[in-house]
Amino acid sequence: MTSRRIFISAFLISVAAGLLPATGHAESTLVNSADFTKIRCNSSGRTTLTTWKGNVTTTGTASDKSSTLFKIAGFNVARCFRDNAGDLIVSSREMTFYLDPSTGEVLRNWQNPWNGESLPVVHIANALVQQKIPQATSLTAESSGETTILRIDVPLSYPNPLGKDPRFADYSPDSSYKAHESFSYVFSRRDLMNIQQLDEVKNVQVSWTRVSPWLPWMKMKGVSGQLVFNAIVQKHEDSAELPELFKGEIARSGTELYLDAPQCIVSNKPNVSSWTYFRDHFDAFLTKAVFPRPEPASLAQEECTAR
Repeated sequence: MTSRRIFISAFLISVAAGLLPATGHAESTLVNSADFTKIRCNSSGRTTLTTWKGNVTTTGTASDKSSTLFKIAGFNVARCFRDNAGDLIVSSREMTFYLDPSTGEVLRNWQNPWNGESLPVVHIANALVQQKIPQATSLTAESSGETTILRIDVPLSYPNPLGKDPRFADYSPDSSYKAHESFSYVFSRRDLMNIQQLDEVKNVQVSWTRVSPWLPWMKMKGVSGQLVFNAIVQKHEDSAELPELFKGEIARSGTELYLDAPQCIVSNKPNVSSWTYFRDHFDAFLTKAVFPRPEPASLAQEECTAR
């Protein structure tokens, strides 16, 4: 995401090799944006909760071996809307916490293994993530046996919001941001066959992978290397099923804004990413503040005033 609004308006769809069961003949089914609304959210405008757990690994620098830097745990609260053109807008908020890979505890500080520097951990707190899926979108789902898989690949390439600012030369000096995200939605073939009669496909798991540059707060000073995020995502039937870890962190940090999704298509605020969040809270980072920074629920009142 950049500091300006990013709408993902096209998807590159492919079948993930090896994901389908070995037996049975794979059948292709086209999924339109109305059907995908029921897979990602629901058709009635209720909040949808998804949670995830996984790891962040790196290929390291120079001749380093691949290693796990963090465990991660996160969640997203979303609502799906239709704009005036009939396009699907997924409006959401999300948090991800970086955890100690050995103990699983939420990290407050991280010691960079390459230079020994101790740094505040800037957890992911994206108060607005909106995506646009055009009404004419046609996705391909592959079914075999009782299982359906819908694969979405999202290549990302845009100017780095930190790249031209000399303050961030040690944090994210590249002129462009390039990353790649892959989502494999897994749900039952029966739900796909009956999707016209459903308000929501409830039992959905997602395999998510993202390959990205170093995070700005890691202060890698332009050293070559990448991060690989891998997580399993679970869609929940009730948005009240938020795990205690997140409830505790929200209460501690005063980030009650993340307890609910936006109530409308937000047109007066930009999307937030780890890069823009770091830029906006850089002064707090320099004072070694604890993240995430407070974002009260009252901030949601500003989102639907300018439509």
